[in-house]
Amino acid sequence: MRILESAPQRYDFGVRLLSLGHIERVYGRVAQLARGPKVLDLGCGTGNMAQRLAHLGFSVTGVDASPKMLAVARKKVLDGPSPHWLEAGAVELIDHFPPDSFDSIVSVLLFSELSPAEQQLALRQCHTLLRPGGRLILADEVRPEKWTRRVLHSLLRLPLIAITYALTQTGTTPVRGLKQKLTQAGFHAVTEARNRLGNFAVIAAEKREA
Repeated sequence: MRILESAPQRYDFGVRLLSLGHIERVYGRVAQLARGPKVLDLGCGTGNMAQRLAHLGFSVTGVDASPKMLAVARKKVLDGPSPHWLEAGAVELIDHFPPDSFDSIVSVLLFSELSPAEQQLALRQCHTLLRPGGRLILADEVRPEKWTRRVLHSLLRLPLIAITYALTQTGTTPVRGLKQKLTQAGFHAVTEARNRLGNFAVIAAEKREA
Protein backbone atom coordinates (compact mmCIF):
# COMPACT_ATOMS: atom_id res chain seq x y z
CA MET A 1 0.00 0.00 0.00
CA ARG A 2 1.38 3.37 -0.98
CA ILE A 3 -0.28 4.85 2.10
CA LEU A 4 2.44 3.41 4.35
CA GLU A 5 5.41 3.04 2.02
CA SER A 6 7.34 5.69 3.91
CA ALA A 7 6.90 3.83 7.21
CA PRO A 8 6.52 0.07 6.63
CA GLN A 9 7.05 -0.64 10.32
CA ARG A 10 3.65 1.03 10.88
CA TYR A 11 1.91 -0.88 8.12
CA ASP A 12 0.18 -3.52 10.23
CA PHE A 13 -1.10 -0.93 12.68
CA GLY A 14 -2.43 1.19 9.83
CA VAL A 15 -4.19 -1.79 8.26
CA ARG A 16 -5.90 -2.58 11.55
CA LEU A 17 -7.12 1.02 11.72
CA LEU A 18 -8.46 1.05 8.17
CA SER A 19 -10.27 -2.26 8.68
CA LEU A 20 -11.69 -1.14 12.05
CA GLY A 21 -9.84 -3.96 13.77
CA HIS A 22 -11.25 -6.75 11.62
CA ILE A 23 -8.27 -7.41 9.36
CA GLU A 24 -7.66 -10.98 10.57
CA ARG A 25 -11.26 -11.83 9.79
CA VAL A 26 -10.82 -10.25 6.37
CA TYR A 27 -7.68 -12.30 5.69
CA GLY A 28 -9.56 -15.44 6.66
CA ARG A 29 -12.47 -14.70 4.35
CA VAL A 30 -10.19 -13.89 1.41
CA ALA A 31 -8.29 -17.15 1.99
CA GLN A 32 -11.56 -19.11 1.99
CA LEU A 33 -12.50 -17.68 -1.39
CA ALA A 34 -9.12 -18.26 -3.05
CA ARG A 35 -8.63 -21.04 -5.58
CA GLY A 36 -5.32 -22.67 -6.30
CA PRO A 37 -2.75 -23.77 -6.78
CA LYS A 38 -1.23 -20.48 -8.01
CA VAL A 39 -2.23 -17.22 -6.29
CA LEU A 40 -1.05 -13.64 -6.79
CA ASP A 41 -1.31 -11.24 -3.83
CA LEU A 42 -1.45 -7.79 -5.41
CA GLY A 43 -0.27 -4.98 -3.14
CA CYS A 44 0.97 -7.49 -0.58
CA GLY A 45 2.47 -4.91 1.78
CA THR A 46 4.38 -6.63 4.57
CA GLY A 47 3.13 -10.03 3.45
CA ASN A 48 0.47 -11.04 5.98
CA MET A 49 -2.08 -12.22 3.42
CA ALA A 50 0.53 -13.86 1.19
CA GLN A 51 2.05 -15.79 4.07
CA ARG A 52 -1.35 -16.98 5.25
CA LEU A 53 -2.08 -18.33 1.79
CA ALA A 54 1.35 -19.98 1.57
CA HIS A 55 0.78 -21.76 4.89
CA LEU A 56 -2.53 -23.06 3.50
CA GLY A 57 -0.63 -24.76 0.67
CA PHE A 58 -1.02 -22.26 -2.16
CA SER A 59 1.88 -21.33 -4.41
CA VAL A 60 1.92 -17.58 -3.77
CA THR A 61 3.54 -14.59 -5.43
CA GLY A 62 3.41 -11.38 -3.42
CA VAL A 63 3.69 -8.18 -5.47
CA ASP A 64 4.24 -4.70 -4.07
CA ALA A 65 5.68 -1.47 -5.45
CA SER A 66 7.59 -0.73 -2.24
CA PRO A 67 10.95 -2.45 -1.69
CA LYS A 68 10.76 -1.46 1.98
CA MET A 69 7.49 -3.31 2.39
CA LEU A 70 8.90 -6.39 0.70
CA ALA A 71 11.98 -6.27 2.94
CA VAL A 72 9.71 -6.43 5.98
CA ALA A 73 7.71 -9.26 4.40
CA ARG A 74 10.85 -11.33 3.83
CA LYS A 75 11.93 -10.88 7.46
CA LYS A 76 8.58 -12.21 8.69
CA VAL A 77 9.13 -15.61 7.08
CA LEU A 78 10.70 -17.62 9.90
CA ASP A 79 9.54 -21.13 9.05
CA GLY A 80 7.30 -22.96 6.65
CA PRO A 81 6.68 -22.15 2.99
CA SER A 82 7.59 -18.71 1.74
CA PRO A 83 5.88 -16.74 -1.02
CA HIS A 84 7.86 -15.49 -3.97
CA TRP A 85 8.25 -11.70 -3.69
CA LEU A 86 8.28 -9.29 -6.63
CA GLU A 87 8.68 -5.52 -6.69
CA ALA A 88 6.16 -4.16 -9.19
CA GLY A 89 3.25 -1.74 -9.39
CA ALA A 90 -0.40 -2.64 -9.72
CA VAL A 91 -0.51 -1.53 -13.35
CA GLU A 92 2.75 -3.25 -14.37
CA LEU A 93 1.65 -6.84 -13.95
CA ILE A 94 1.59 -7.85 -17.62
CA ASP A 95 5.23 -6.81 -17.85
CA HIS A 96 6.13 -9.62 -15.45
CA PHE A 97 3.70 -12.47 -16.09
CA PRO A 98 2.24 -14.12 -19.19
CA PRO A 99 -1.54 -14.38 -19.65
CA ASP A 100 -3.40 -17.10 -17.74
CA SER A 101 -0.70 -17.32 -15.05
CA PHE A 102 -2.84 -17.55 -11.90
CA ASP A 103 -5.84 -19.39 -10.51
CA SER A 104 -6.62 -16.54 -8.11
CA ILE A 105 -5.59 -12.96 -7.58
CA VAL A 106 -6.24 -11.36 -4.19
CA SER A 107 -5.82 -7.76 -3.09
CA VAL A 108 -6.45 -6.27 0.35
CA LEU A 109 -6.65 -2.50 0.89
CA LEU A 110 -4.94 -1.60 -2.36
CA PHE A 111 -7.65 -0.29 -4.67
CA SER A 112 -8.49 2.56 -2.30
CA GLU A 113 -4.94 3.76 -3.01
CA LEU A 114 -5.42 3.82 -6.80
CA SER A 115 -6.99 6.45 -9.00
CA PRO A 116 -10.11 5.41 -10.96
CA ALA A 117 -8.01 5.08 -14.14
CA GLU A 118 -5.44 2.92 -12.31
CA GLN A 119 -8.24 0.76 -10.90
CA GLN A 120 -9.60 0.06 -14.38
CA LEU A 121 -6.16 -0.74 -15.78
CA ALA A 122 -5.29 -3.00 -12.85
CA LEU A 123 -8.58 -4.88 -13.21
CA ARG A 124 -8.02 -5.44 -16.93
CA GLN A 125 -4.52 -6.75 -16.23
CA CYS A 126 -5.87 -9.05 -13.50
CA HIS A 127 -8.40 -10.40 -16.00
CA THR A 128 -5.61 -11.13 -18.48
CA LEU A 129 -3.44 -12.89 -15.89
CA LEU A 130 -6.19 -15.13 -14.51
CA ARG A 131 -6.78 -18.51 -16.05
CA PRO A 132 -10.28 -19.21 -17.43
CA GLY A 133 -12.45 -19.89 -14.40
CA GLY A 134 -10.00 -18.04 -12.16
CA ARG A 135 -11.13 -15.79 -9.35
CA LEU A 136 -10.32 -12.23 -8.29
CA ILE A 137 -10.94 -11.36 -4.62
CA LEU A 138 -10.76 -7.75 -3.44
CA ALA A 139 -11.13 -6.51 0.14
CA ASP A 140 -11.24 -2.78 0.61
CA GLU A 141 -12.91 0.35 1.90
CA VAL A 142 -16.07 1.18 -0.05
CA ARG A 143 -18.64 3.95 -0.01
CA PRO A 144 -21.80 2.96 1.92
CA GLU A 145 -24.85 2.77 -0.31
CA LYS A 146 -27.41 4.30 2.07
CA TRP A 147 -27.06 8.02 2.84
CA THR A 148 -27.62 7.45 6.56
CA ARG A 149 -24.70 5.02 6.66
CA ARG A 150 -22.58 7.42 4.61
CA VAL A 151 -23.13 10.11 7.24
CA LEU A 152 -22.27 7.71 10.08
CA HIS A 153 -19.27 6.43 8.17
CA SER A 154 -17.98 9.97 7.68
CA LEU A 155 -18.30 10.71 11.38
CA LEU A 156 -16.52 7.52 12.39
CA ARG A 157 -13.85 7.90 9.73
CA LEU A 158 -12.74 11.40 10.71
CA PRO A 159 -10.56 10.27 13.63
CA LEU A 160 -9.12 7.45 11.50
CA ILE A 161 -8.20 9.95 8.81
CA ALA A 162 -6.46 12.14 11.39
CA ILE A 163 -4.52 9.26 12.94
CA THR A 164 -3.55 7.75 9.59
CA TYR A 165 -2.39 11.11 8.27
CA ALA A 166 -0.35 11.71 11.39
CA LEU A 167 1.38 8.39 10.85
CA THR A 168 1.80 8.50 7.08
CA GLN A 169 1.13 12.04 5.78
CA THR A 170 -1.46 10.67 3.36
CA GLY A 171 -4.87 9.01 3.29
CA THR A 172 -7.20 6.70 1.40
CA THR A 173 -10.38 7.16 -0.60
CA PRO A 174 -13.20 4.59 -0.35
CA VAL A 175 -13.68 2.82 -3.67
CA ARG A 176 -16.81 3.65 -5.67
CA GLY A 177 -18.56 1.45 -8.21
CA LEU A 178 -16.14 -1.46 -7.92
CA LYS A 179 -18.70 -4.09 -8.92
CA GLN A 180 -19.49 -2.16 -12.09
CA LYS A 181 -15.79 -1.74 -12.85
CA LEU A 182 -15.29 -5.48 -12.51
CA THR A 183 -18.06 -6.13 -15.01
CA GLN A 184 -16.57 -3.58 -17.40
CA ALA A 185 -13.20 -5.36 -17.13
CA GLY A 186 -14.78 -8.60 -18.30
CA PHE A 187 -15.51 -10.39 -15.02
CA HIS A 188 -18.77 -12.12 -14.17
CA ALA A 189 -20.40 -13.80 -11.17
CA VAL A 190 -19.56 -10.74 -9.10
CA THR A 191 -20.52 -11.11 -5.43
CA GLU A 192 -20.09 -8.65 -2.58
CA ALA A 193 -20.26 -9.02 1.19
CA ARG A 194 -20.15 -5.85 3.30
CA ASN A 195 -19.72 -5.27 6.99
CA ARG A 196 -22.61 -3.97 9.07
CA LEU A 197 -21.76 -0.33 8.45
CA GLY A 198 -21.43 -0.98 4.73
CA ASN A 199 -18.03 0.69 4.46
CA PHE A 200 -15.82 -2.37 3.95
CA ALA A 201 -16.40 -5.09 1.40
CA VAL A 202 -15.00 -8.40 0.23
CA ILE A 203 -15.79 -8.73 -3.47
CA ALA A 204 -15.23 -11.85 -5.58
CA ALA A 205 -15.48 -12.13 -9.36
CA GLU A 206 -14.59 -14.75 -11.94
CA LYS A 207 -13.09 -14.93 -15.40
CA ARG A 208 -15.34 -16.86 -17.74
CA GLU A 209 -14.37 -20.37 -18.75
CA ALA A 210 -12.93 -20.65 -22.24
